[in-house]
Amino acid sequence: MKIKYIKDAPNGPAGMLDEVTEFEGNVLVLTGFAVVDEGIETKPSAEPKTKAKSKTKATTKTDNE
Repeated sequence: MKIKYIKDAPNGPAGMLDEVTEFEGNVLVLTGFAVVDEGIETKPSAEPKTKAKSKTKATTKTDNE
């Protein structure tokens, strides 16, 4: 999560941009030390990843058939 500090914080001075975990970012935003930097934030791709198709099992003949 990209954040911008709006107050001096233990992790950085006011005005600094930083990449932090979601947990840290949420704590800093809720305590008033930072805001989420929407301009730089990268969002995950909306395209779902495709799964590999499973191979069909070959039929094997036994002595009884």
